[in-house]
Amino acid sequence: MRKKTLKLKALIVLWSVVFCFFPFKAELHARLPRLIVVGSTTMLPLSEHLATKYKKALGVDVLVQGGGSSAGPIALLNNIAQIAASSRVLTKEESINLKVFVIAHDVLAIVVHPSNPINNISLNQLKDILAGKITNWKDLGAPFSKPIQLINDSSGNGTRAAIEELVMGKSKAKKINGTPITLMSVVTNSSSEMKANIANFKYALGYLPFSYLDNTVKALSVDNIPPTYAAAYKGEYPLFRDLYYAIRKDSKGLELAYIYYVLSPEGQDIVVQEGFLPIKLITSVEELDRIKKSNFPKRS
Repeated sequence: MRKKTLKLKALIVLWSVVFCFFPFKAELHARLPRLIVVGSTTMLPLSEHLATKYKKALGVDVLVQGGGSSAGPIALLNNIAQIAASSRVLTKEESINLKVFVIAHDVLAIVVHPSNPINNISLNQLKDILAGKITNWKDLGAPFSKPIQLINDSSGNGTRAAIEELVMGKSKAKKINGTPITLMSVVTNSSSEMKANIANFKYALGYLPFSYLDNTVKALSVDNIPPTYAAAYKGEYPLFRDLYYAIRKDSKGLELAYIYYVLSPEGQDIVVQEGFLPIKLITSVEELDRIKKSNFPKRS
């Protein structure tokens, strides 16, 4: 029964991806893109930027579509896409016959409304909030007694999966359940939607990729460590994850060439421009400034 349920869920996700492509049907036939990337919504701006630069440099069309980290491997294994984007570790079942590459790193920030006086949260407090054990801001030292409005990503979302692993002790890849996240929360379908909710709810708490931070939300320190590049590289900040591209093991030169481009210095410059961390350590502030444009727009 469990296998049938999992299969049904997989088919539902697959058909969701297929229907997402319907608006692009005419474009697909007209332009005949050489590569299709499907998956993580967190990685969507990065994937789109990489695709644009790759086409400009080599004249190869790359069509990018979201759908979530769970949709990527399904689309790949069913020949809907050539590359899967995932912001979480793929399970053993998902990665069968796939080559998986770490293309970037990401820092996750715990965020609240800008007016919230709380500046720091412990990892244990965060776990208790997500589990529904702490429900009032006063329990975190706030000067007011108001319910915490927890904002969560939907199940299957890569960012939520990372929070479940890093905070709640869950591992989908290792089949460890961990502590479940409470159902008493507002559920969103993307990081943009998550940010909008937190910006609009005075007593909200949620989580965002580092690249989505701006002055509409406020990032908290975790165990007195702020969410910064330096703290992440040093291993001091705990909410740190890898971002992945996956291709089929029997992929030909076109897919591999694109992966090599993403891992190249030019591709890794784009990783930094989009607010993520490159796979190679940046050794100086000057190098970071060279890569990251100071006026590069934040994610809306």
